[in-house]
Amino acid sequence: MNELWLEPELKRFLLEDIGYLEIDFGVPARYITAEIVAGGEGVFCGGRFIAKLFNLLVPPEIRPLQMIHCEPEGAEFKKGTILASFRVNAEALRHGTRTVLNLLTHLTAIATRTREVVKELQNFSVTLLDTRKTTPGLRIFEKYAVRVGGASNHRMGRFDGILIKKEDIKIDGGIRNAVEKACRKKAYLVAVSVEIETLEELGEALGDKRVTHLLVDNPSIELLQRTVERCASTHIIEASGVGKLDLREVAATGVHYISLSSLILGAKTIKMKMRIVS
Repeated sequence: MNELWLEPELKRFLLEDIGYLEIDFGVPARYITAEIVAGGEGVFCGGRFIAKLFNLLVPPEIRPLQMIHCEPEGAEFKKGTILASFRVNAEALRHGTRTVLNLLTHLTAIATRTREVVKELQNFSVTLLDTRKTTPGLRIFEKYAVRVGGASNHRMGRFDGILIKKEDIKIDGGIRNAVEKACRKKAYLVAVSVEIETLEELGEALGDKRVTHLLVDNPSIELLQRTVERCASTHIIEASGVGKLDLREVAATGVHYISLSSLILGAKTIKMKMRIVS
């Protein structure tokens, strides 16, 4: 994650809660030891942001957070696990705790959900992807949590990959027209993927040599099998919209990728609490 980009985003998170409130650090400044404790089991994500968030709250004359222990990113934990312990300025803890816990519980939920699906598919040679169905303003963080959970990221946005979706096909009057329009602004190394839902659309997409990737949306197992039989050796095939199917059955068809919005949208919160030790 780009550190130049990260700090302004973390400041934005803190300002959302603190606003224009002035923080009085007092003289002399007080320092306390605190712990973040897991309220359930899961896969930890976000520990790398704890010190950065609290340290953004304090002026130069205040000692920065001293991390005593922090579980590594991607570590599996049980209820009651001390995920992090640290010594920090008391006022920084007072004003930053909610933001820290909000971010950690959200990212940990995504990493946990992702790990569950990764384990389900571990015996298949398929790569698990996320989607662009993310929380506005949090995409970079949510996609980071997916990577921590063990899956890979799909394109970050419309700017770093070309995916011709059904809306594009309807607007532009067909797959060929949509590909032609998209390729006018395509960078040299950017691949072109087309979303298909039928064998007829598959044939049309395969007829355009600029298309190298196929996204089979809301498919039946039979459609996936037919697609793999026809072009798995020449095109990259992604199965999407398969949340209601048996994912192992989807993977067994031989598709190269499975993309799931539920890695992020289906993540269930895992509670954490801040506990003051001394």
